[in-house]
Amino acid sequence: MTKENINYQEEVLKAGLLIGLTSVFITLVAYMISVETMTEWWFSLLTLVITIGLTIYLGISYRSSIGGYISFSESFKFSFIAMGISYAIGIIFSIILYNVIDPGLSEVIKQITVEKTVEMLESFGSSDEVIDATIEGVEKGIEDNTTAVGLIKSSPYGLLFIALLSLLTSLFIKKNKEISDRIN
Repeated sequence: MTKENINYQEEVLKAGLLIGLTSVFITLVAYMISVETMTEWWFSLLTLVITIGLTIYLGISYRSSIGGYISFSESFKFSFIAMGISYAIGIIFSIILYNVIDPGLSEVIKQITVEKTVEMLESFGSSDEVIDATIEGVEKGIEDNTTAVGLIKSSPYGLLFIALLSLLTSLFIKKNKEISDRIN
């Protein structure tokens, strides 16, 4: 296929939907296994690695479908839009999860996270004042990440993070045409 036969909007939309639905699926599986799984550091890392890997894979597939070459700026644009669509799906899913499916989930996550944080801080020998201040910040952060208003208010930071990830993924997706050193 050539670039003229490919509908860019359709391809980037499919990529964004696939990345977003994969992320939703991973979150649902973790939720069904154990809510505590959702609070583990490795779960966030695993989701991030899968997102990056899937974005690179879909970007390279897109590159192949348009003739095998794509500039850095075009690969950045593809990655950013695809991950932006995925991010919007994630926000919508989170709002539904925390407000419709399980309205008490944010309290459970807050409790688990506070317990883990206190254990960690106590193991470091932190003072009670440091622990109290940290817990206050953790509770505020969880509230900001589980309410509809908090999720929407934090979206500019999410878009900035997506831009940084897009810069990274674009390095793997881009492929410039080789320039001949032979003069004709």
